[in-house]
Amino acid sequence: MSRKDLKYRGSNCLNCNTSLDKSEKFCHHCGQLNSTKKLTISDFIEEFFANFYAYDSRLRNSIISLFSKPGVLAVEFNKGKRHSYANPFRLFLSVSLLLFITFNLTERESNSNFDDSNKELTPTQIKEKKKIDSLTISALSDGKTKEKLLKNLNQKEIEYSRDSIYNKQFIDKNISSGFKPITYKILSFRNFHRKFPKKTPEEAVTELGYESSFININFFKKSILFKSNQIEDEVFDYFYQKLPFFIFLSLPILTLMFWLVFYSRKINYTEHLVFAYSFFTFVFICLMIFNLISLISDGLASFFEGISFAILFPIYLYKSLRNFYQQSRWITVLKFLILNPLFFLLLSICTIIMMLIGIILF
Repeated sequence: MSRKDLKYRGSNCLNCNTSLDKSEKFCHHCGQLNSTKKLTISDFIEEFFANFYAYDSRLRNSIISLFSKPGVLAVEFNKGKRHSYANPFRLFLSVSLLLFITFNLTERESNSNFDDSNKELTPTQIKEKKKIDSLTISALSDGKTKEKLLKNLNQKEIEYSRDSIYNKQFIDKNISSGFKPITYKILSFRNFHRKFPKKTPEEAVTELGYESSFININFFKKSILFKSNQIEDEVFDYFYQKLPFFIFLSLPILTLMFWLVFYSRKINYTEHLVFAYSFFTFVFICLMIFNLISLISDGLASFFEGISFAILFPIYLYKSLRNFYQQSRWITVLKFLILNPLFFLLLSICTIIMMLIGIILF
């Protein structure tokens, strides 16, 4: 016997006590099933799957729409069709959480690949690293030029040992290209702490030739938090794993570009925001799939990522703009081209802000 049968219907809702007619299957006030039948195991299981399916149908419709009809989910949600689809904001948060979980899964595997000690090197590699290190130090004391040192090493570009400690004088004199001075400053701070863990940050920066300032002391404290000497990989992984969080914070700012380029009195800022959430939900789902593929093959995942960022995502964005804003093909193409520099401008601003936040939270 089903709980929905006529003989189990009551005259009052058991949840809110609203008066009901026998013909009413559900309470017209709170929506609860009008049934006085005691709950059985079969009823409990049936109710669980009914509720799950109700949510799952909205989720299924949303996912299908995102992948088959770019931009249409945002259009229909803004028109009021909100019972057939999951809330774009809630869906974005759910997908962001799942993406964060997949990042953590891939992080464990990437951490195992970090080269953090000489134990992972072959005896020949260890010998070569010691040779390079001794030559670089002798170059400082003997006044040898970089060109002569390169000749001695028979290398096109000098690469100092990442496991060594270099003071400020050495770094300023010998390392000047790109971000390498910062890289070797971090490496020196980290290696110094590993060798002299009992020394305070103030003592450490002073012995390495730096001023004992607030910035240098905090820089030292951040440097010793790295898990390995492959700091570039760690920094990339850190910001890549925080990508959902950073985009979530940046999305209200990034939405401004859609509002500016596609300005219309018929579409308000919130509706533009719904479109932005829908677009980045699709991107996040793809990134989540790529992360799962990377557990099987990093090369295959990198291939799909490259194809997606180069071809799939731009085409998807164009089609989303076309379906959502309902403008002609050539106007959409023109505004799409305008969006690109504006997007990178706003993204650069957001990236700088997020990097500062990320450095503070690191």
